[in-house]
Amino acid sequence: MVGSYLNNEEKARILSWIDEKIPIKEICLRSRRSERTIFRLKNASRDVPKFTVPSHKPIPGRPRLTSKETDKLLRREVLKNPRLTASELKSCYPILLEKPSIRTLRHRLQKDLQLPSRIASKKPLLTDAMKKKRLAFAKKYKDWTPEQWEKVLWSDESTFQMFNHHHRRVRRPPSISRYNIAYTLPTVKHPVSVMVWGCFSGLRGRGGLFFLPKNTMMNGDRYIRVLKDHMLAMYEMHESLVFQHDSAPCHKAKKVSKFLSDNNIDVLDWPGNSPDLNPIENCWHIVKTKLSERKPTSLEELINEIKNLWVRDMSPDYFKKLAHSMPKRLKLVLKCKGAMTKY
Repeated sequence: MVGSYLNNEEKARILSWIDEKIPIKEICLRSRRSERTIFRLKNASRDVPKFTVPSHKPIPGRPRLTSKETDKLLRREVLKNPRLTASELKSCYPILLEKPSIRTLRHRLQKDLQLPSRIASKKPLLTDAMKKKRLAFAKKYKDWTPEQWEKVLWSDESTFQMFNHHHRRVRRPPSISRYNIAYTLPTVKHPVSVMVWGCFSGLRGRGGLFFLPKNTMMNGDRYIRVLKDHMLAMYEMHESLVFQHDSAPCHKAKKVSKFLSDNNIDVLDWPGNSPDLNPIENCWHIVKTKLSERKPTSLEELINEIKNLWVRDMSPDYFKKLAHSMPKRLKLVLKCKGAMTKY
């Protein structure tokens, strides 16, 4: 109540207490108003007829277009469905929200109700079966120590394009066309891309990189060749006890499983659709972010930049921290009941 205007009911109640000769301090305690407010009301009541309450002075400024009840409704609707936009709210309540503009509703949501608009985080879709597998994985390995996770050889593939299509914000004067070359992003229909296989361990740091031919995807035969020519040597060099790869179809092929079994490679029982659990995804994110700043113009330059970033921008301590982050990741999976985490 403090800081808001007195309504007529409050005024009548306070004036009746004044007529009953109740001390001002007691009235302040009962009404939760300041002495100054009580004295101003008492003085204003002398200029109006008896048994009436003084009216408000005209409030300066433009009147508010939404009431407190309307603001509560807006908050309730947005919390129920966070994807609702201001224009959609206005169309849902055309009579109630007839006067306020869409811009006013945006301001009300962002400033007054503390519900600013945010870009939604993109995460893989998880079915109930996938969540159960993630929970089972987290429960199975939740007691592993950081030293045990250092003995895991982490691996993954990632595709790098010569032209990134990430949206960029630009600040453009209204007098200049949005199609001016300085304010546009160049794109190509079929950008040159290269798929890279990489690995690392918390014990020895970065492993090797293997580049597939241009615009080529991984399959079972190519993956066996990568394992044979690159992974086995890295597995021994890093003194690893467990090998990790995700549940991609080429990784789960019978001939791939047979190859790993024949070479006595213990494979981590990895749940599907779980990039947030794989620390090497953080490495790929760093490389792609830095790569967008380099802007390579040829396939050869693209490959060289990836190699340089893999060696130069990530230290052995960084890879150790990634391996040591596994207990935290598993705790979050258990806390989220198998749902996606912040990683």
